[in-house]
Amino acid sequence: MIKRTTSILAIALAALTFGSVSTVASAQGSAAATDQQPQQLMQEYRQKAAKLQQIHEETIKANPSLAAEQEKFEKQVRSAVQDQGYDVDKGQQRVQEMAAKMQSGDLSDSERQALQKDFQAERQQMVQARDAALEKPEIQSAGEKLQSDTLTAMKKQDSQTTKLLDDMESLRGKLQSAMPSPAADNS
Repeated sequence: MIKRTTSILAIALAALTFGSVSTVASAQGSAAATDQQPQQLMQEYRQKAAKLQQIHEETIKANPSLAAEQEKFEKQVRSAVQDQGYDVDKGQQRVQEMAAKMQSGDLSDSERQALQKDFQAERQQMVQARDAALEKPEIQSAGEKLQSDTLTAMKKQDSQTTKLLDDMESLRGKLQSAMPSPAADNS
């Protein structure tokens, strides 16, 4: 249950975070009729993710001890990521600088492509360091406890939490079956 909820919350946050990237990508591509169902499912997923995020934020505000536990966990992960050799602050600064350059509109196509590669490389370094940090038993244990405490508090905060999580899991399954497999693209 914890693993399922963790992955759903992570996907929900990713849907919110990368939603604008997906919107830009779909706006650039042609909108075939077969794309409508996945787009509709993703929109519904994002709406539920936004509601779940709202419940999470309300829960954290209403529970100072949970907020402290979350802050402690974030510091623990941040420290472990830095132990992996990735400077989080400098990485965030580099990403912000790259984003500002991308939005400036002053780049040629080749400069834009180079910047996108740099962005992907930065993101990959961060993800590798984060993943290595999350493999540490003490981080896993603290994360599981925080997840359990948060989920319990969210359910107390809003009775829709369980239904939202179940709906999102169902939508995720529908999205996965509606999208082409990445393995099929690589053959």
